[in-house]
Amino acid sequence: MAVLILYATKSGATEQCAKVLSEELPQSKICNIEIEKPSLEAFDSIILGAGVRDEKIYKAIRDFIKKNKDEFLNKKMGYYICNEKPKTTEELIEKNFPDDLKKAAVCIESFGGYKAYKAPKEGTDQLKGIFVDKIKEFSKNFK
Repeated sequence: MAVLILYATKSGATEQCAKVLSEELPQSKICNIEIEKPSLEAFDSIILGAGVRDEKIYKAIRDFIKKNKDEFLNKKMGYYICNEKPKTTEELIEKNFPDDLKKAAVCIESFGGYKAYKAPKEGTDQLKGIFVDKIKEFSKNFK
């Protein structure tokens, strides 16, 4: 089963999560939506990841969702967000994803994150603030 992991990131947390997912799902292709716009037809499953700023997922992902919503409804879909305030996760998901996509998704999760100014420096633990156990559990839905 071909899995596409699409993400948009500013501080790097969403990309780190995508990398952990791709390690858990060796049959997957990882893609930064701000660099590449892949064809979705070749994939049975799609995982879409976005960072959150000012209670909104990043614009590149919002636009991609609007453009491809109908196709997403015909795929096995999972969504994740990176937000440094886990208490607001449910509210953020409610605000940022259309109801029909939420209902059709096999899973939606927050993997944690950090504020842009607190992003890990090069050479330090890049997964600080990220819930790796949640990523591994999430990936089981696509194996």
